Amino acid sequence: MNFHQVMQPRQRSQFQAVGEFLYVEACTESVSITTERGDYRLKQGAQIIDPQLTGRVTVENMGEAGTVTIICGFGRYIPPTDGQQVAVTQLPSVTLSPNQQVNIGQLPQVALVDGQAVVVSQLPKVQLEPDQSVTVSQLPSVSLAEGQQVAVTELPRVKFESGQAVRVYATTPMLTKPVGGESMTTSELAITEGIAELIANTSRCHVLLKASSTNADAITLGTGWTLAAGEQLKLETTAALSFAGTDGDAIQIIEVTR
Repeated sequence: MNFHQVMQPRQRSQFQAVGEFLYVEACTESVSITTERGDYRLKQGAQIIDPQLTGRVTVENMGEAGTVTIICGFGRYIPPTDGQQVAVTQLPSVTLSPNQQVNIGQLPQVALVDGQAVVVSQLPKVQLEPDQSVTVSQLPSVSLAEGQQVAVTELPRVKFESGQAVRVYATTPMLTKPVGGESMTTSELAITEGIAELIANTSRCHVLLKASSTNADAITLGTGWTLAAGEQLKLETTAALSFAGTDGDAIQIIEVTR
């Protein structure tokens, strides 16, 4: 890591150096540098090159109060001239000793070219402060290995747009709650010329049919279901219903609608 601090005369401070060079970028007059390999007194623009420089470094300001800036790294440091910049395109691998740490306070912006991708294999634990929240707008596709399962314990509320629907498949019977109606109408159909018909009703929940108790003969529903005099039948359908029988006989009807 680098060192940047405002120091008073004869003030000492320590930092952890990682690299092979130590370059004094700024100081008032000179600084005294003590590494694990020796002592040095350097002025601004001077540097130490040591393959075994990594370790604790003590800095003492030997001049007036002012800013002391020291840069550490690998190889040899060549300071930029006025208006120039130094671009670091590649760094060597670094091995830290036991108990050593590297503090990364900020990373530079990274631009990916077309076709490049970043694979994140692991993320650190994240702790949210009270009232903080994380919004996930999109998740990547996930492939489960054979035998793997995903348990979903809770789903957020979902609002459907007009015309949207969800198809539910089940391998075991599903219990559903009957749909109740909001209104009811009664009527009676008389058999005329051997037939009668109840028109379709899309708002119908169910219909109750009863062959009149005074009928002379049975009434046939559709193509074969017969209702004897006084017999009742409940159907949950919105379709049209056709009846056949003896003229003058009647079918009593109660329609429950939404």
